[in-house]
Amino acid sequence: MLTIFLFLFNLRSTFVAAVSIPLSILTALVVMQVAGITLNILTLGGLAVAVGRVVDDSIVVLENIYRHRALGDDRLTAVTKGPREVAGAITASTLTTVAVFLPLGFAGGFVSQFFLSFSLTITFALLASLIVALTVVPVLAYLLVGRVGGSVDETGEPRNSFWVRIYDPAIRFVLRNGWTKVGTVAVAAVLFFASIAIVPLLPTTFIDSGSEKIVQVSVSPPSGAGSEQVLERAAEAEAILLADPDVELVATSVPGESDVGFQTVLAAQQGRATNSAQIVVRLDSSVDLDAKIQALSEKLVPVAEDGYEVAVGQQGGAGTNGLSVVVSAADQAIVAQTADAVRAGLEGEPGLANLTSDLVKAAPEVQVRVDPNRALGLGLSAAQVGAEIRGALTSQTIGRVQLAESDPVALVVRLDPARLNSVESLRNLPVGTTAKVPLGTIATVHQTDMQGRITRIDEAPSATITAEITSGDTGATSLAVQAVIDRLRANGTIPLSAEVRLGGVTAQQSEAFGGLFAAMGIAILLVYLAMVLAFNSLVTPFIILFSLPLATIGAFPALLLTGRPIGLSALIGFLMLIGIVVTNAIVLLDLVERLRADGHSTRDALIEGGRTRIRPILMTAIATMLALVPLAAGFNQGSIIAAELGTVVIGGLLSSTFLTLLVVPVVYSLVDGLRSRLVGGRAARPVGLADVGEPAPGG
Repeated sequence: MLTIFLFLFNLRSTFVAAVSIPLSILTALVVMQVAGITLNILTLGGLAVAVGRVVDDSIVVLENIYRHRALGDDRLTAVTKGPREVAGAITASTLTTVAVFLPLGFAGGFVSQFFLSFSLTITFALLASLIVALTVVPVLAYLLVGRVGGSVDETGEPRNSFWVRIYDPAIRFVLRNGWTKVGTVAVAAVLFFASIAIVPLLPTTFIDSGSEKIVQVSVSPPSGAGSEQVLERAAEAEAILLADPDVELVATSVPGESDVGFQTVLAAQQGRATNSAQIVVRLDSSVDLDAKIQALSEKLVPVAEDGYEVAVGQQGGAGTNGLSVVVSAADQAIVAQTADAVRAGLEGEPGLANLTSDLVKAAPEVQVRVDPNRALGLGLSAAQVGAEIRGALTSQTIGRVQLAESDPVALVVRLDPARLNSVESLRNLPVGTTAKVPLGTIATVHQTDMQGRITRIDEAPSATITAEITSGDTGATSLAVQAVIDRLRANGTIPLSAEVRLGGVTAQQSEAFGGLFAAMGIAILLVYLAMVLAFNSLVTPFIILFSLPLATIGAFPALLLTGRPIGLSALIGFLMLIGIVVTNAIVLLDLVERLRADGHSTRDALIEGGRTRIRPILMTAIATMLALVPLAAGFNQGSIIAAELGTVVIGGLLSSTFLTLLVVPVVYSLVDGLRSRLVGGRAARPVGLADVGEPAPGG
């Protein structure tokens, strides 16, 4: 609201515009309730992003009412004529912005599933802001905006406004003749291609990991280790972690012998022992997470002895940096051979840590094969024999007892583990109901090595090699891993019958980026169609689209200067820019078209339109940028809609706003001159390449 006050110097007018923010947000919340959309990290992020945009329509309406009051119109005339003049422009600009977000929710795949609620939330808020701007704002302006004092020019601008003093000579210069026009377009083109050249210098990532520094440590025991032994080794790791001054909290969990919970299932899926310990570590918010993970890995090396494995990485979730390499083949032996070769090739690769394979090694297993005929002689079935063996190996609760006034205590019976510590002792285990005989008399008992799990993908035996990406550049690390795979295949280490492909975050990033690029293409098409309907022209919307490349001139350098990567959040920022940037050009050219219809020449219409619309364009742009400053500053880094989005929108809006005020009028003038020559008309002939100086009257 400070922006509005600095441009209008009127507290009442500032209050009128400020009302549009809570009204639009509350209306959006009501519609969300009706639509069954809940408040979550994405919808709240959408509302935070929408705050900077919902005030734009109200600013344009209020500024036009304010301008009419400055020109001497009475209240009723100002609040009826002002909104009427800009209703078409703000409706078109709002619909184009909504058109940008619709493909985001309905593009399909990961992007659609993830961001549907986000796009609908912003859509509801923007449509609500349009209604508020055309209904509530004029009423409040009638009640609160009095006569405007001060000296104004014929456009309603204060005569001493510095933005007009800067803009007026600039727009006159670029429209001076054909050479200045071509030079302006050439400078914009050079800046655009220079910004594109920055892209290879930017890292790429999937989703921002957030500002909460949480690390997960897994301690995987060798085959045959019990939970008590794992707990002892986890306690050693805890002691090392707690000695680190950057560690704030440590929480450890170790599954029991017969535990079948989520942690056990997850460990089995990842090829680790089911009783592996999981340690969650919360670090100080000021630490460098990647460097700290490396330091903790080095400190925990003493724990990784006697067959134990220790892995340190970011806690899993939406922002995980897990890389996967999937190996498939028709022969399980080839899968094992290829997986070992790929893992060996990736060992020591920069940017990777915690390299593991889910190819489970053969583990010792005791097999008991019951002879059904011999068992039947004792009145037993194979299932009953198995139940007796289970009863001997595990503890059994036989009842509960309560002594005096104490709480009931469970009575547990368990065979002395020392009597069953070998295969031979298991053979001698007495079984039977009426007569007890050694287990070895009715069953074959022997020890063998067995693979605990075989993974199949698309019905083929497979193995997955996983690693943690620590470089912060998911794209570059994935390319390096692919290069290693290509080298191994070229030298014959990977057999031709084996298929090796990247998965994990690499596949997710490729799918999400592809969906967003498709959404951008659809959004540009929808924006163009919406503008065609608004302007009833095919040419003017095409001219407005020239403002889109101007956004990259500021967006890519902003990412480079802040050291932020191109990720899902940044791409959503670029998608937003498609809708936001064209609104400035729409507001400008809508007035230019009306001035030309009133008989102004192209050059005069562009100059007067620019002088008239520069104030609302600057107000809306600055208001949007300031609203996104907290997001860009990193105050909301824990959100998926993170600082990269704010950085992209602020940088893109900054460059496009100032360049749109000059480049779009130049392109409009050049296209109008070309159109006039093609149809042979001279009624609105602009300055061409051969013309120098001021145009002739009527041209």
